[in-house]
Amino acid sequence: MAVESKLRKPLRPDGHRRICVVTRAIRRDVDFDDAMAPCELARLFAENGDDVTLLWVAGREAPSTDEVAALRAEFEAASVKLDVLDRSDQLLPALATPESQSAALLHYLERSNHDLVYAPLEGGTAYYTLLAAETAAFAAPAIAVFASAPEEWVHEADKAFMGSTESIAIAHMERYCAEMADRTICASAALRKWMLSKGWKARKAAVVPMLPLSADAGQATAQPAPESDDGKELVVFQTAHFRDGLTLLCDALDILAPSAPENLSLTVFAPFGKIMGEHSGGLLLRRAEKWPLKLKFLPAANLTAKLDYVERRSALAIIPSLAASTGAAVAACIAAGLPFVATNAGANAEAWNAEARQPKLTAPEAGQLARTVLAALDKPPRPRRIDVFGRCRLAWLDTRDTSPSARRRRGSALTSPLVSIVMAHRNRPSFLKQAIAAIEAQTYERLELVLVDDGSDQDEARRLLDALEPTFRQRGWKILRRPHKHLGATRNAGVRAARGALILFADDDNALFPEAVDHFVRAMAASGADICTAFQLIFYEDFVPSDRTDGLIQYLPLGGPDALGLIHNVYGDANAMVRREVFSQIGFLIEEPGYAMHDWEFFARASLAGLKIRPIPKPLYWYRSKSNGMFRTSNWYDNRRPIVEAFRSGRFDGAEQVYQLAIAQNTARPEIESARENLRYTPAYRRYLELCDLEPNSNAAIETLAAIAASAGRPDTAASLLERDVAKADQDPAGRADGSYTLTYQALRNARLLTQRISDLPLLLVAPDDGGIFLRPHVEGPVVASLDHQFLPFFRGIEATVEVAHADAPAIDFALALVRPDQIIDWHQDIATQTIAFSGWATVRDKFARHRLKVALRARRRIPLSVIVAVRFAGTPNGFPTNAFFRKLTLFND
Repeated sequence: MAVESKLRKPLRPDGHRRICVVTRAIRRDVDFDDAMAPCELARLFAENGDDVTLLWVAGREAPSTDEVAALRAEFEAASVKLDVLDRSDQLLPALATPESQSAALLHYLERSNHDLVYAPLEGGTAYYTLLAAETAAFAAPAIAVFASAPEEWVHEADKAFMGSTESIAIAHMERYCAEMADRTICASAALRKWMLSKGWKARKAAVVPMLPLSADAGQATAQPAPESDDGKELVVFQTAHFRDGLTLLCDALDILAPSAPENLSLTVFAPFGKIMGEHSGGLLLRRAEKWPLKLKFLPAANLTAKLDYVERRSALAIIPSLAASTGAAVAACIAAGLPFVATNAGANAEAWNAEARQPKLTAPEAGQLARTVLAALDKPPRPRRIDVFGRCRLAWLDTRDTSPSARRRRGSALTSPLVSIVMAHRNRPSFLKQAIAAIEAQTYERLELVLVDDGSDQDEARRLLDALEPTFRQRGWKILRRPHKHLGATRNAGVRAARGALILFADDDNALFPEAVDHFVRAMAASGADICTAFQLIFYEDFVPSDRTDGLIQYLPLGGPDALGLIHNVYGDANAMVRREVFSQIGFLIEEPGYAMHDWEFFARASLAGLKIRPIPKPLYWYRSKSNGMFRTSNWYDNRRPIVEAFRSGRFDGAEQVYQLAIAQNTARPEIESARENLRYTPAYRRYLELCDLEPNSNAAIETLAAIAASAGRPDTAASLLERDVAKADQDPAGRADGSYTLTYQALRNARLLTQRISDLPLLLVAPDDGGIFLRPHVEGPVVASLDHQFLPFFRGIEATVEVAHADAPAIDFALALVRPDQIIDWHQDIATQTIAFSGWATVRDKFARHRLKVALRARRRIPLSVIVAVRFAGTPNGFPTNAFFRKLTLFND
């Protein structure tokens, strides 16, 4: 009766552990700071000598080979091995659901030899691993789950109902993980309190703050002086969700605006989201019409990059949270010694430290927030850096003492109760032979087979039953022959005739694996379940496959919650083990002729009665799928009516989630998206309304938002949205405080020669180290190059610094033009009439002197244009070298 799982190696001789840290996010440029914490956890453990694997559960989007190679090299430098989990050979190729991702993690861990696993609570990734441990299907290592923002908490904080069955499934998986993990770690006491308020069995959960994204986030020594604009700057870290407090911030700025200091600016980091249906960037831009503030949007960045920006700009961070589960931004500002104003919502309050000499946290109320911000601007705080993460790191290191819970019972101490396998049959003799052969091959010895024939009327079926009688009598097994009463009545007759304490239903067209009964018995004993279902391998042939690698797990039952059990069968298949007393408690299977969902209805009644159902997350039998099976040939309405009746008459505690689902999916869109709907009634907001219908962070949305900003008289805001590398704009000489933007070497190197001339020497070169573009004039006419799409939308014009860089060169004409990317120019004709803007030819005669050349648009454009650079001989060439340079190309607004 041995469980098939790899024996776990002992700890390494030096006492260090083999640790697996699971992460659902790994890209450092995303704005999910809490989701990135596992990466820092892996680094911490590796620094302390542990053998660490970082397992990236990539989910729906498999990363490229090049991306994985680069990430592996990065983590290898920190002594962390990176594995990518984007498929399982036991599942369909795409890990598109939380259930499949959780099952893939189980399969990965079954093949590995880790002593300890850390997994995020979010997404319920550890669900099936913990379920396998509970049902004795896998001798799992110790599992620690860490929580930062569970699904149900997120919906409540964002004031949104759960509008999908996936959200309800995730919430169920997360709660089970929090209750069943060997150690549960909450990012804050506020989050732990929330779990307890929801009835989660998490009283023993530890509270350990999340690690910062970078170990040196708070080690800068001094804050720089304000930059050249002499203005004060407010920086908002995140506004994508309702809980981030964007509406609160806007209300506060409405109050603050009349008293705002001169040259005050507001900088907001992406990504964008939707707040009551309105694009968050659009909402901010629309509300900013009342504010005498400069407004700048920067791309998504992790928390470390945001802190760095605040420090370099000597800015004041604003954290206007309406709800907070980690307090990470507050803690990071304190650790970095950076001034901030924050609300006291949730975990922010416990992250605040009086010794840091920061402004006191304010209630999430607009007036109080405005007054606190004004006070901090009037008398800038002189914060004191506090090492809040040193103790945090030690606390995380202490969690490595986690060991498997005592709840995991050992199979060696179990008894061997009699198992009665109940099998219904009607006119499928060839399949029946295969099913019986599988039962005869069972490794579990104390079993009986009760075969109930449901009125077979085919000669071959009757002859087979006759032939089986002697063997059955010899083994103490039973064959019951009954008139045709359909499946429910047939199975019930088998249960009544059975002698075992445990009943295992087995279909006559399926085939149990040899160890199936053994596993079912162990699972029932280890978990204390009243009913155990199991995973299955699906096949389609008339014969049972000999190789299990030919099958795939396609049905992943969770065992709950009942809120989903009303919609589809989350409990498991009919091939399940049931304690005999269950039938006394809830009755037998319904006996309605033609009904196909006996198992679902029976499991629903059991769960609603408070009985414990546990799926064994391990395939234990072959499941034959046929187009003429009962499920495929019955009516879905008829199948669900008894399910509805079971829920109507049972004690259904999960009704709230069903109510939420019904409300979210059936409430009119204008009611849910009230902010978006209100835009309809103001004609001037037509573009804002168009913005609401775009994916918030798509190129189309960014361009539309930039167009709105430009039309509202905020060209600098538009430019900040459209710059290619805005995250570094304030430290990159390419981006200036006046909104201009100098094309970098990376942009110039893409220059494309438009005029093909025969020449022994190159006509176009791009010099590194900001040397600019070199063009060589030609006796046949102008030499022209294009910088495709490099004139960004909403800029006014472009200025070039040009130079003739050879002492003996003749006079050279330089020109700039702006054209549509698809436009073709005849350079021997009038250029001004063929281009959108043309500088004219400017003659440069002196050598090594830099001259300015400018071209401007009459009206700003909302699409990128191509920049044309051109040179020609001003007169007759003298045969000497002709080094003509466009040293610098700068886009400008005014």
